[in-house]
Amino acid sequence: MKEAVFFIVNARIGEHKISLLKDSVLRSMKHQKNEIHITEYGGHATKLAKEALSSGYKTIVAVGGDGTVNEVVQVIASTSATLGIVPTGSGNGLARHCSIPLNIPDAVQLIADGKSVSIDLGKANDVFFISNAGVGFDACVCNAIKQTKSRGLKMYIQHVIRHYFSYQADTYCIQTDKETLTEKAFFLNIANGKEFGYGFEIAPEATLQDGMLDLILVKKINIWNGFRFVLDGWRKKLTTNKNCIYIRAKKIHITGSQLQYFQTDGDAHDCNGQCDIEVLPKALKLIVSQHIESL
Repeated sequence: MKEAVFFIVNARIGEHKISLLKDSVLRSMKHQKNEIHITEYGGHATKLAKEALSSGYKTIVAVGGDGTVNEVVQVIASTSATLGIVPTGSGNGLARHCSIPLNIPDAVQLIADGKSVSIDLGKANDVFFISNAGVGFDACVCNAIKQTKSRGLKMYIQHVIRHYFSYQADTYCIQTDKETLTEKAFFLNIANGKEFGYGFEIAPEATLQDGMLDLILVKKINIWNGFRFVLDGWRKKLTTNKNCIYIRAKKIHITGSQLQYFQTDGDAHDCNGQCDIEVLPKALKLIVSQHIESL
């Protein structure tokens, strides 16, 4: 019998998907004595992950969107535990990057049949992230979303439009292990993985196993260049966009006079004028397909 798996399920995925998950686990992992736990409140996934670790579970599966994955990662980063993902969110940036199926039965089958690989993590002001962190406009939008109960692409676009006209771009001082620059920017995104979410690749050259972070500085977004920016993101060509500055580094120190928030994998956090970001090579074990050679 294989080792039991601990599933942490975001209750917001709904009864239908929870039922489908349970059926899929019974069908694909019937020879294992697994545990399935449904979250009851915000932050419960973190508490459940701690319980799983203390109980000796070696494989912990996050069932939900990027937020649920992020909560679990805060606990199991740099431990011997392995993360599995059953993506049921709207963005699913990490799942898309790692070719994890976006439907529940196939994702559960991957947990049963896949392999464990080591990937890099990012860390921003003591908060771990897998896909990306950022300051500026995207962090402002994520902070606004944090105050609501709604999620999804439609809601995200609504907040982007709502805050665009009142947002004031900041001037940032950026120090890396390679260079220093001062630049006014609409937002800065520091990517560990390619995906920003919804198929938009903020850093098409990024990998999860190279020990580096990819910084994209977006100078400004207006009616003239906004469409090209979005198009280049979906066409995987953002590093060639003339409105962007692209830097690769291991450590990044950012300061700004208006810097109040930063985001990690879509979750907003408060800060006081500065954000320190670094890469942690091979800090997380992740289940992927047996056919995956590199990420």
